[in-house]
Amino acid sequence: MRTFQQTISARAGDGYNIHVVFADGTSGIFDFSPYMEYSCYEPLRERAFFEKVEAAHGTLSWPGEIDIAPEAVWADAVRSM
Repeated sequence: MRTFQQTISARAGDGYNIHVVFADGTSGIFDFSPYMEYSCYEPLRERAFFEKVEAAHGTLSWPGEIDIAPEAVWADAVRSM
């Protein structure tokens, strides 16, 4: 069983996909689209803002203190591998 890994690199891809790299060197695609229905992520609906994604504090984050639980990023990206 793989253990949770922190995100160390992030780059916006097509749609609401984010290419991520984890601390152990694995990489994958995180599909952010299921989270877009939540009001806290409303600013991310603007593509230019969504593309400001970065890896910070082990997870994905955007300006304005917008982030997502690192466990969710890991679990979804690992499924895509």
